[in-house]
Amino acid sequence: MVTASELREFLFCERAWFLNRQGYRVSSEAEGHRAAGIVFHEVRAKAGRAGASPWPLRWAIILAAAGIAILLLQFGSGGR
Repeated sequence: MVTASELREFLFCERAWFLNRQGYRVSSEAEGHRAAGIVFHEVRAKAGRAGASPWPLRWAIILAAAGIAILLLQFGSGGR
């Protein structure tokens, strides 16, 4: 019988799942690296969410629309 946590481990890394089933355990050094990686990614995700502002996208759309309007006006006037 395979549990949901074993399935999650298998999907993440088949080799780690297999070694765990064979009785091998993760070293304390590897556990430390894993914990540091989790903290690193949580901090990065938090910083990404904090910096997610709609204004840069809005300005990019406004400037692109203005540029297209200028090109259409030039094209409509014969490029003079």
